[in-house]
Amino acid sequence: MKRKLNKRGKIALLTLSLIIFFSASLVFISADNKEEKHILESTDHYDLKIDYPNFKNKKIKEKVEEYINNQQQEFMKIVKKSEDLEHSKYDFNLNVTSSERKGITYVNMLTYSYTGGAHYIRDDESLYWDNETKEFVDLKYFFQDEDSFKQMTNLAYYYVMQLNNEDKQFDELWVKRGTAPTIDNYRHFKFTDDGLEIMFPPYQVSSWADGEVNIVIPYEDINKYLKEQYRDTTKDETVAKEVPNIRDLSQFKDKKLIAFTFDDGPSTSNTNYLLDNLDKYNARVTFFVLGSRVDNNQDVLKRAYLQGNDIGSHTYNHRNLNLLDDVNIIDEVKRTNEKIKEVIGVSPTLLRPPYGNLTSHGKELANMHVILWNIDPLDWKYKNKNRITNEIIEHAHDGAIVLVHDIYKSSVEGALLAMEELEKEGYAFVTITEMAELRGIDLDYQTSYFSMKK
Repeated sequence: MKRKLNKRGKIALLTLSLIIFFSASLVFISADNKEEKHILESTDHYDLKIDYPNFKNKKIKEKVEEYINNQQQEFMKIVKKSEDLEHSKYDFNLNVTSSERKGITYVNMLTYSYTGGAHYIRDDESLYWDNETKEFVDLKYFFQDEDSFKQMTNLAYYYVMQLNNEDKQFDELWVKRGTAPTIDNYRHFKFTDDGLEIMFPPYQVSSWADGEVNIVIPYEDINKYLKEQYRDTTKDETVAKEVPNIRDLSQFKDKKLIAFTFDDGPSTSNTNYLLDNLDKYNARVTFFVLGSRVDNNQDVLKRAYLQGNDIGSHTYNHRNLNLLDDVNIIDEVKRTNEKIKEVIGVSPTLLRPPYGNLTSHGKELANMHVILWNIDPLDWKYKNKNRITNEIIEHAHDGAIVLVHDIYKSSVEGALLAMEELEKEGYAFVTITEMAELRGIDLDYQTSYFSMKK
């Protein structure tokens, strides 16, 4: 509806227009002593407001002013061409903000304009300037390589999906498209004290009604992917890190190697019994622990780690990862790693998926070294220590990986009896990490390791 003004209103509007005319291009000093420019216009047909810093950096200034001019010109074209001016008052609001952190200048430009229809039109633009190299950069610039950037995008997907609640119900495919590893999906970000903050504009990962979607990926999750100068290592250590016992591996270089691995623990009584007896055979082993069992068995887990044994993940709830969607795969792995890190101070790098099931895509999401096995005495089924011992000895060979479970006393006893016999045959009992080093194997993220033969 057209707004009608009486004589007094017209005088007031004329006065306001004169004030705006003289103030439109003035430079103001803001409270934080930074120069800012404010442009104001108001007519019967539209309101226009622009706020932006008066950048001293010429290249940033050029980019910002180019954006402002383009947005303003486009708005005015629509206003002049519109046939609906008698019924609607149009609106244009453009705001530019900037900040700096670790030598990077962040510039965010946001425009809201109303030119008819159901709602405002929004436009976002961001700039990132490296003050040292004197160049504009994008988010990939902060990561070690393409794979590191891709791992960050998996985390972005995970954190967006964690926002699902009664008010917001995200569509998984929509979120996957909006967080896919393309640079266009990550045009709006900022490194803060807490981590990498990413803003997804409306429509990118959800509907307009949900508005912009903001997430923060903590440094604890992304430090290992970032270039060194952009990490925040103060976030890495959640507990005082104690150094585990490290063995001189030269003593094993001419021996046959076998790795005993224990799943489904820790178990305070059985795991402690195992740890009490390992030194008898100069043995160290690998534990693939369940995240759900960590809280109630913290002391034994820490003891196992400090003794020099490997601590790996067996997921949080022992669910078949091949039957889970992406967000739950990440959750099973991430929650377990966080639980382990709370106790021993470091995140595990080894993963044994329950039942040995993990697709190539699942490996990409987990981003851990997948360790399987090639000797399985079915200890969980028979629970007979002598049978377990005989099965291990019968199938033992150099580079073998043995699967047993430290939640069963019979399994621990059977494994120790097997060590006693195999030691006589010249075997050394090493962790997965030790075996990989002795075999000269650089573990990757797409291989499933059943053994490590010469």
